[in-house]
Parts: sequence; C-alpha cells; structure tokens
Amino acid sequence: MRGIVVAHGPRQRSEIEREIEALAAMRGIVVAHGPRQRSEIEREIEARSANVYAGFFLRQLQPDMLVLDCGCGTATITIGLAEALPAGTVIGIDLAKDSLAAARRYASVMGRQNLFCAAADGRRLPFPEAAFDAVLCHSVLETVGDLANLVAEIRRVTKFGGVVGAASVEYGGLILAGKETAGPTRFYEIRQLLWRAAGIAEPNMGRRLRGLFEAGGFTRVEAVADYVSYGTPDRVASFARDRAAECRDHELHEAVARHGIASAEELIDLASQWEAWGRDPQAFFAFPWCRVLATR
Repeated sequence: MRGIVVAHGPRQRSEIEREIEALAAMRGIVVAHGPRQRSEIEREIEARSANVYAGFFLRQLQPDMLVLDCGCGTATITIGLAEALPAGTVIGIDLAKDSLAAARRYASVMGRQNLFCAAADGRRLPFPEAAFDAVLCHSVLETVGDLANLVAEIRRVTKFGGVVGAASVEYGGLILAGKETAGPTRFYEIRQLLWRAAGIAEPNMGRRLRGLFEAGGFTRVEAVADYVSYGTPDRVASFARDRAAECRDHELHEAVARHGIASAEELIDLASQWEAWGRDPQAFFAFPWCRVLATR
C-alpha cells in the first residue's frame, strides 16, 4: 500500500483515485455484497453512526477532502464520512480481518464507491508524510500501548494545517438511574477490571486526550466531552437487552473467571438485573465520550 496516496505536488486527485481503485481491485478491497439485507446494515450503521459518534469531526470536513479513518472497524462511522465527501475519498484501515471483511461488504451494499478499506497498523502507517486532509481515530487510543508512536504517525500523515479528530471512552462519568442500579453498576466495575487485567483497553483514556495531542506537537488542540444517552423506553430496553446478552456470553464468563474478577453465576444474575432495569420507567443511562480536535 505504500505510496498509494500522495496529497502534495502536481499530481491530480483523479490520478490518486485511479491508483487507489487499482489497489482495491487488485486486493479485493471492495467486494460484492452477500445475502445480508440493506435494511439490516442500515440499522447497524444507524446504531453507531458518524452523526452521533463523529459529528464533531464531520463539521471539519470539505466535500473534496482525502480522509483517513485509523481503526475503522466495520466502517459504520466510516461510511458516514464517505457520505459527507461526495467529491472526496475515505480510506479506512484496521488490523482485524473480520471487521475489514464486514466493512468492505457494508461499503459495497451502501454503494460507497469513494470508500476503501485495507489492513494496516496505525503505529506504522503505509502512507507518505502529509498525505491526508483529515484523520479520524475513534475508539482506538484506549486499546493501544504505544500511544506516543500512534499519535506521531497520525500527525506525520496529516497535511500541514490539516485536522485530526480523536474520541475515546471515559468511564469516570457514567450516569445510571433507576429504582435498582446496583447490578448495572457492578457490571461496569467488572468490565473495567477485565479491560485492565487483560490489556483490552484503558477505561479512562478520554481524560488524557488533550495531553496526548499537546505532547504530540500539534499546533492547536481542543478537547471536549459529551454524552450518548438512553432515555426513552425503546432505547433503554434495547440497551438493557444488549448488556444482558453480554452477561450471558460464555467467553466473558471464561475471561472474568480466569482473572479472578467474577463468576459465571454472578454474570448470569446480572443479566436478569439488566433486564429488570430495562423495564423500569425510571431507568436512564448516559455514557461520556471525550473528543479532541488537533491541527497540525
């Protein structure tokens, strides 16, 4: 992939896009969609859309930009970026093969011909310096050990004057309301303990974002925090069902037992408590995301 994107010099965007398309065809990056219905994919995108999770970044974009999504996952957010760039191009990268396969399928089903997804490591980006007008890094920094190197690589591939948007979880600001919240509260205690014990993610990365990008040499850094909320019967019930299903997951049972954090029996009991919470008319949940905009 090295050298497929060149954002400076006399080369025209059409040449760059032809090069990207040739790479996509060679590596099978865009594939024909399978049996999944478009409506199912649309629901999945809606549940984790760019408007909700990356609105702060969308507002920085122009229609003809070249944008990198570093850690695109299944591309539910990335597709929204591509929709906002009718004359531009988005490249999504990730290391998870299953996620990339889903991302390519989703992009194909949704007709996003200006979105390309490929395997790459954010700590060793296969792009030249100053290649992208803007870079998004959503839900990634909390999962990486070598933070300084990742931030340096993101800065390197961003144009001078270009913008980087990053967002990370912050478990220090969870809001849980309802008649009985002890069970849901315990669930999040277990999750945070497991994330740290297993090296999955850092639950309090959000509060560190401004410092990371200031230390990374960006010229302007602005940090904010806002909430994704669940405060209607449908959203509360759906959220509770998802958490209950998570509590019944056998892989989670094995992981928490292996680290001595909780038992399978406790998690099964917590699943019932989540379901009861989901029926409570007083139930409310809000989750904080910390976000940063950094200019190179």
